[in-house]
Amino acid sequence: MQSERTSVQLVQVGPEENGRKLVSFLEARLGVLPTGLLMRLVRTGQVRVDGRRCKPFDRVLTGQVVRVPPVSVQRREEPARLLPGLDVVFENDEMLVIDKPAGLPVHGGTGWTDSAHDRLKERFADRIFVPVPVHRLDRDTSGILLCAKTHDFLRAMHASWPFVTKAYMCWVEGQWSGTGWQTIVSNLAKVATESGEQVVSGGGKRAVSHVHRLAGTGQRSLLLVVLGTGRTHQIRVHLADSGCPIVGDPRYGRGGGLLLHAAALSWPGRSFFVLPPWQEEFEIKRVGAQEIQDILSTAPAKEGAI
Repeated sequence: MQSERTSVQLVQVGPEENGRKLVSFLEARLGVLPTGLLMRLVRTGQVRVDGRRCKPFDRVLTGQVVRVPPVSVQRREEPARLLPGLDVVFENDEMLVIDKPAGLPVHGGTGWTDSAHDRLKERFADRIFVPVPVHRLDRDTSGILLCAKTHDFLRAMHASWPFVTKAYMCWVEGQWSGTGWQTIVSNLAKVATESGEQVVSGGGKRAVSHVHRLAGTGQRSLLLVVLGTGRTHQIRVHLADSGCPIVGDPRYGRGGGLLLHAAALSWPGRSFFVLPPWQEEFEIKRVGAQEIQDILSTAPAKEGAI
């Protein structure tokens, strides 16, 4: 661990950080400092925006000049981690769409030293604003993950999320009966169990899933599911309650490797679609990508906010 004294910086806010909170802007330049010290630097006037005093949670705007005062910071000398790359579906100046593999958490946490966000930090280490996941996927769910490359885009997507459509593909145990779109509606609530948090039907919040059968093998069915709402474990609970748990579901089925894939993400003006990577008996052979997207175009409208 080495101590280093920074110098005064006059930093102009770039378009990728427009609307970012001042404390977050400072941390990007100074590293994570004790909260009390960071607040004191702002409140005592050592941090200024366009020469004026400011508040810690003011938002900085493109073109403003921020005075970043000198501080003593601790630098930990560690070798860079070698992290596998991420499959990029689409990228432009404001967004990055990746195909997250199953088994990789979106964010790190207790017991996890690797995550999609960690890999983004590694890949974009030269950027002031590291791409941030806009939403979450369960660790064992593969598929499309949208990331923001600017603070403006992040805020805009959070505000417009009620209008974003999310669709999943999954293999389930048993034969799914019926044709066309079928809608499942129930109230879902989180409960504590000996094995951890569980989601159960009854009480809680309204949850709506729209299900369309794509193919079947006699013992299993391939389904397309569009979220009408977005509750925790919604698809997994709805299908298990219907007598067709997702193949490999360790919590609501028999375990062995969850076959749930976030296949499509769309909002006005944008649409992304990625087939799942399943192999052998679960490989998608019976239905093509264009046929699935055509079926998606007939899905019922989404309701409520995710």
